[in-house]
Amino acid sequence: LLAVVRSRPAAWLVFPPLAALLDVGGLWVLYRTGLFAASHHEPLPHSLVHLHVVAAGLLFSFAVCAPEPLRHRWGLAWRGTTLLLTGAAHAVLAKSLYAVPPPGTGFGTADLRTGSQIMYYGGDLVELALAAALAVQWYAATGRARSR
Repeated sequence: LLAVVRSRPAAWLVFPPLAALLDVGGLWVLYRTGLFAASHHEPLPHSLVHLHVVAAGLLFSFAVCAPEPLRHRWGLAWRGTTLLLTGAAHAVLAKSLYAVPPPGTGFGTADLRTGSQIMYYGGDLVELALAAALAVQWYAATGRARSR
């Protein structure tokens, strides 16, 4: 498993902007095309969409938190900037879904608005947790630098 995590393709896959593109970019494609409606009518696309959303979210979290076994850990500036910009893109998507629901869905307006609010505030909670993880890493790094 460590050989896979430390491989060159894995190093690029956890490049924070690429992981963010796979995560939030996938959400934009899902909700701003007919994919969301199609995934509710067919079991295979439904399962694949869920798998992608969970895997992309985990990949993004892994890229931002950057645990130890990585071949190359991107700097705090890369990871922090990516987290900030990704949070903004996620919030814009949630607010746009509140104003203009995804095409082709049979859900009521109230349900779609509730879903977009959950997306907005739930995303904020996840982003705060990731920011806290980055802050702990930054604090630990500056503490080590001062003790030298």
